[in-house]
Amino acid sequence: MRGLLKAKSAGNQFLLLISIALVSFFLLGLLGTVILSAITGINITEMGDSSKWDYSKPGMITFIRGMQVIQFVSLFLVPTFICARLFSTDSKKYLGLKKPANGFYYLAGIAIMIVALPLVSWLGELNRNFSFPASWEEWMKGGEEEAARTVKALLSKRTVQDLILNIICIAGLAAVGEELLFRGAAQRLLIKIFKNHWAGIIVAAFLFSAMHMQFYGFLPRFLLGILLGALYWYSGSLWVAIAAHFIYDAVLIVATYFNPEMLNDENVVQTNNLALAGSVSFVLVVLLFEWVRRKSTITYSEIYAEDDGPLKDHPF
Repeated sequence: MRGLLKAKSAGNQFLLLISIALVSFFLLGLLGTVILSAITGINITEMGDSSKWDYSKPGMITFIRGMQVIQFVSLFLVPTFICARLFSTDSKKYLGLKKPANGFYYLAGIAIMIVALPLVSWLGELNRNFSFPASWEEWMKGGEEEAARTVKALLSKRTVQDLILNIICIAGLAAVGEELLFRGAAQRLLIKIFKNHWAGIIVAAFLFSAMHMQFYGFLPRFLLGILLGALYWYSGSLWVAIAAHFIYDAVLIVATYFNPEMLNDENVVQTNNLALAGSVSFVLVVLLFEWVRRKSTITYSEIYAEDDGPLKDHPF
C-alpha cells in the first residue's frame, strides 16, 4: 500500500485527498457520533439543529468536545495519513514532519502570529462590514451566531480544568489537524499542481478559510492560512506551522479566560485605532517574514525529490 498511488498526477491525488476526507468524515464521524451519544445521553437528532442546543444541559459541553475529537480523527488525521501513505514511501517526510534546519524558525513563527493579531482584528472588522444579498446575509449570520454561541459556551467555563480542556480541544486539535490536512497534504499537492509555492499557499489558505463556513470571518482566516502556509514552506517543517497555529489559538483562549469581557460583542476597539494598529502589525509581519525568507534554503526539488518523474528546480 505504501506509495501505491505515487505515480498519479498531483491533480488526481488532490481529488483523491478530498474524496477520502469526505468519506472518512462521514463514516467515522457517524460512528463516533453514535458512540458519543451513548456515552453522554445526548440524542443524535437533538444535535441536528445547533440553534436549539441547550448548553446548560448535563453532558452537552462534553458532547461538543467529543465532536471536536471526532472531527480531528475523521476529517484531519485519518485522511491525511492514508493519503501520505498512498502518495509516498515516507509519510513523515512527505508531510514535513521533521525538525526545521534552524530552531529560530519556531520563535519567528510564533512572533509572526502574535504580531499579526492587530492585523487579523482589523481584517475581521472590515469583513464584518461587507454587504451581501439579503437572502445570503440571513443564512450567513445565522451560521455565524450559532458558531459564536458554541465557542462562547466553551470559553465561558471558569475552572482551570476547563481552560486546559479548551487549550487541548480548541487550540491543540485544530493546530495539529488543520495543519496536517491543509498545509501538510493539500498545500503540498497544490504547489506541485501550480508549480509555484505562492499559488499553492494562497489556494490552500482559501480552502482553509472556506472550510470553516463563517463568511464574516473569511478574510482574517484567509490571512492566517497564508501566514501558516508561508511558515511551513520557508521553514521546511510542518512543526513550525503547528506550533505557531497552536500558540495563536492558545493565547486567545487564555486571554479570554482572564478577560471574559472579550466574549461580549460590545467589546469593540475604535476603527481608527484598529486601522493604525493593523497597519503597524502588517509592517512588522512583513519584516519578520523577510528575515524568514532570507534564512530559508528550501527549494522545489528538495521538497519533491522523491516524487515520480524528473524534477526541475524553481527560483522560489
